[in-house]
Amino acid sequence: MALGIFLTVDDSASTMPSAASSGTLLASTSKTARFEENAPPAITTTSSKAALALAADLNSLDARMFGAFWCSHCYDQKQALGYEAMQTIPYIECDREGFNSKRDFCKEKDVPGYPTWEIGGKLFPGERSVDELREMVDEVMSSK
Repeated sequence: MALGIFLTVDDSASTMPSAASSGTLLASTSKTARFEENAPPAITTTSSKAALALAADLNSLDARMFGAFWCSHCYDQKQALGYEAMQTIPYIECDREGFNSKRDFCKEKDVPGYPTWEIGGKLFPGERSVDELREMVDEVMSSK
């Protein structure tokens, strides 16, 4: 049995307007994230071969990760996959104060908390190990 950890969404805590932007932020786009812009912290780990293979399969399923720049579980999830893998996986910033915020899209998708994975059109809330993500991906791929 797999346990997932995630943070729930609370709209009442934030009052700043959404950042105007387009496109999808892929993890941190540089090795030095700028915290003053509420960007996610830089990913400092190197991806394993397993994480790179997983990232390729996640991309084939149009997967994406929803999170918030301040979420420690989101950061840990990205660190588990590593810098190279996360450069290929779309990361959707859900906090209205976050850099490149896609708050309305997160609400439209009914993201229950952070992190949440969308894989094959289904939402999977909670921080997952690389092995747990592999199992989820394999299950979705076998059902197609």
